[in-house]
Amino acid sequence: MNGSPDRVLAIGAHPGDVEIGAGGTLAAHQAAGDRVTILTLSGGSVGSGARERHAEARAAAGVVGARLIHLDFEDTRLDVAAGLIAAVEQAIAELRPDRVYTHSVHDRHPDHRATHESVEIAARGVPNVACFQSPSSTIDFRPDRFVDVEEYLDTKLRMLAAFTTQGFHDYMQADVVRAAARYWSRFGVGRFAEPLETVRSSVGHAPALGPLGELAARHDRAFPDPPPLR
Repeated sequence: MNGSPDRVLAIGAHPGDVEIGAGGTLAAHQAAGDRVTILTLSGGSVGSGARERHAEARAAAGVVGARLIHLDFEDTRLDVAAGLIAAVEQAIAELRPDRVYTHSVHDRHPDHRATHESVEIAARGVPNVACFQSPSSTIDFRPDRFVDVEEYLDTKLRMLAAFTTQGFHDYMQADVVRAAARYWSRFGVGRFAEPLETVRSSVGHAPALGPLGELAARHDRAFPDPPPLR
């Protein structure tokens, strides 16, 4: 068992994206003693709301003691050709993450797809890369890992509650978040789970492991194979 903490980098297009898709997973990393950084590429608002969204993101990161790096790319206009790759490469060079979480390519939102494409190139040297689900993910999102977040769902909900300007979205509301996590748990273990698509893993293909494998081992927990689809 590797007792040294992991360096974890979660990359989202807008404030709240990472917390929606992987908030429970990040809380689990924090509980395991890992060093968590959240990289947000844009302000998340075309108008004057960017300052509020940034403050909300700082508060959410504080819930799990994460470092927040906030870039100023233009919301709704993220473009792989507009410096995104270089910006993500710079962050990765500074942070040297052991694992990266980001958007799936299977997403209707062009900012999310641009983020995924940029991360896929910039993180080519990172041994563990996985993609989380977003509200705009398509039916082609095919997770192969299911992180047990039963102990951390309340922490995720506190992170989401920091985004007060976004509370009108149903996917930010506690009952919807719980329902989604309960649904995904049927493919893994525990009462609540977050789904991940594996891009690359240093521990091989193991669908029922915790966050890319080693986190579960550090908790000395057994993760059986997920039940078959019926």
